Amino acid sequence: MKPTIEVLLLLPLLALVLGSLLNLSSHPHWFIRGWDFPRVQIIMIGWFLTGGFALWCYFAGPPSLVGKWWFIIPATALTLWHGFRIVPYTPVFPRQAKSTAAVDQHHHRADPRTIRVVVSNVEEENDQFARWRNTVTDANPDILVVLEADQRWVQAANPLFDRYPYRVLYPQDNWYGMMMLSRLPIVDHDIRFLVQDDIPSIDAMVQLDDCETIRFVAVHPRPPEPWRGNNATARDAELTIWGQELADVTGPTIIGGDLNDVAWSATTRLFLRTSGMLDPRRGRGFFNTFHADHWFLRYPLDHIFHSPHFTVSEIHRLPNIGSDHFPMLIDLRLEPWQKDEHTVLEEKAGDEEEVDIRVERARENKKNNGDAVQREPENAIRDW
Repeated sequence: MKPTIEVLLLLPLLALVLGSLLNLSSHPHWFIRGWDFPRVQIIMIGWFLTGGFALWCYFAGPPSLVGKWWFIIPATALTLWHGFRIVPYTPVFPRQAKSTAAVDQHHHRADPRTIRVVVSNVEEENDQFARWRNTVTDANPDILVVLEADQRWVQAANPLFDRYPYRVLYPQDNWYGMMMLSRLPIVDHDIRFLVQDDIPSIDAMVQLDDCETIRFVAVHPRPPEPWRGNNATARDAELTIWGQELADVTGPTIIGGDLNDVAWSATTRLFLRTSGMLDPRRGRGFFNTFHADHWFLRYPLDHIFHSPHFTVSEIHRLPNIGSDHFPMLIDLRLEPWQKDEHTVLEEKAGDEEEVDIRVERARENKKNNGDAVQREPENAIRDW
């Protein structure tokens, strides 16, 4: 009995170690890339198993099959391995995007250089429309990005249209419809299909109160998931293509949405390095937005990245709206004179090759028939 308990505690710990090694691979299979997500949970489970072993030894006496180091060493290794990736997203790490003074919750428009953004994946099947409207009304964003929007959600948003006279609506019934509602003028926009012809992005130019124009991109790539047979190819390609394109943009830019990828993944970090964008989570916190119904399985999947033209006044997660995602809010202030004060991630020697690999994988799959992957590789990225 005693050796059996020890083995039952040790085997899951060793499985976590083996699974964690899959992080070294960039293969797009959902099982491999899924190990990017639960880094916090893996650390906690590792020490839970180690604590369970210690408790068992306390009551049952010294171990008969394995020693304590069989648990302490793997648990410590898991902590160091995963902690290295997640610590930059905690307050103990320096903030990548510099902070500026907080603004009044209900009167932030008094500062014409401040912009409040809310990104909300409403979950297409969700029918708690009033709950969602009340939440976003209280948040009072200047730009509201709504993901998984079908025609029902367009109708649900209709009471907000007086508040948001500038709108881009692209409802769909495939979980990838989207809307952009803005109280600031949208002076130009394009619905783009970079990788797949049923996965849109909204590419817009928005005018602030002081007539400064910023570029705003809303995205929602497909996730790697077993139940629909998707791997990470399309998602990786979309993020890397946007990273390459935004690298050539010299003006103030914001890109946000449900990226279906965690902040610390290799692809997200590749996007940040190639685009020169900033992640306001770095040095501030996880702000886990999914899954809203399961506190023990939460990850930072909804993101709002911005160029170094902006500083951050506020960032936080909004209350539950009945969706499987929490909405994400950020207050940004346009301060281009602070561009050199931020810490932009430096490109690595192999980044260009990694981008090429991810885009070429998408080109090899006939399902990926979007505009960017169908062009010749050197023309896949367009300038604004």
